Amino acid sequence: MGHTAASARLRYPEHYFPRIAHRGERCPMRGWNPEGEVVSDQPLSSWQYMPGPPLARLRSWGCTLSGFSEDLGRTVRRVEVVSPRIKVVIGFGAGYLLGAGKNQRRHQAFVVGNPAGPTTVEHDDAQSCVEVELPPWAAYSLFDGASDVLAGGVVDLADIWGSEAGLLAEALHGAPAWERRFEIVEQLLARRLVAPRRAVPAALRWAWEELAREQGSVPVRQLCDRIGWSGRHFAACFKGHLGVGPKAAARRIRFGSAHGLMSLAPGMALSQVAAACGYSDQSHFTREFQAFAGCSPAAYAQAGFPDAPGKPASLLEA
Repeated sequence: MGHTAASARLRYPEHYFPRIAHRGERCPMRGWNPEGEVVSDQPLSSWQYMPGPPLARLRSWGCTLSGFSEDLGRTVRRVEVVSPRIKVVIGFGAGYLLGAGKNQRRHQAFVVGNPAGPTTVEHDDAQSCVEVELPPWAAYSLFDGASDVLAGGVVDLADIWGSEAGLLAEALHGAPAWERRFEIVEQLLARRLVAPRRAVPAALRWAWEELAREQGSVPVRQLCDRIGWSGRHFAACFKGHLGVGPKAAARRIRFGSAHGLMSLAPGMALSQVAAACGYSDQSHFTREFQAFAGCSPAAYAQAGFPDAPGKPASLLEA
């Protein structure tokens, strides 16, 4: 996507969960030029990022798809920062270990809702996945109004969809190319979203989209006045449907804007990033970044892998 600070519209290769690699694989979908595909040029590593095609049937739902592949020949541990959008990761490799210590759990497919802080992701061997990103109001419908999924951190997709999650992973594993994988996922999303059983009230959808459009800078009182709700009723309904309250959502959206801007413009001074994304000062930006990424923005900007995208989980241990 184009250069914009609005996190809901950002797309960048560093946005990870990369998986197994098929060197040189292309996805010649009819009428779709996969602009933005990135393939490793390192001699001892193999990874690929494949942006998904436009989803004509789901245009109004704000969904995007991406394919990731990786085979680095070693164990990889990454940090996944907090995002204002909900992520559904359908893996068709060896699975992932999410969390740390006693809270670590293996997942084949999972949902990342609204965790309080960053998540660590570990995998061995070759990995592949399709990742779905969508706004929380769309995720509410996708999961039939299960707002507790949005309110939590990581939830195994099988705990929500049962055997359908495993069948989906098997279908992706058996698909011959990214074109077919994206088609499989789009068909599933369309089946659940085009005529959803549960939907977020239009006023709440508008409020979230307004926050996203303004990078989280709209006062909550202003949103309440526009839709004619009391502050208490608005906050309760917003959290009940979208997983977090409006102020918390605004913080996540603002952080997502800053995180995306840092990825798109790595040479930009952090003070400029803070100002562009609406932080009151540099210290405010640093505190928020620490809360949602687990490290300072300076440490995050300098960290990386020599042969793969993403940020190492060692950032959380510094």
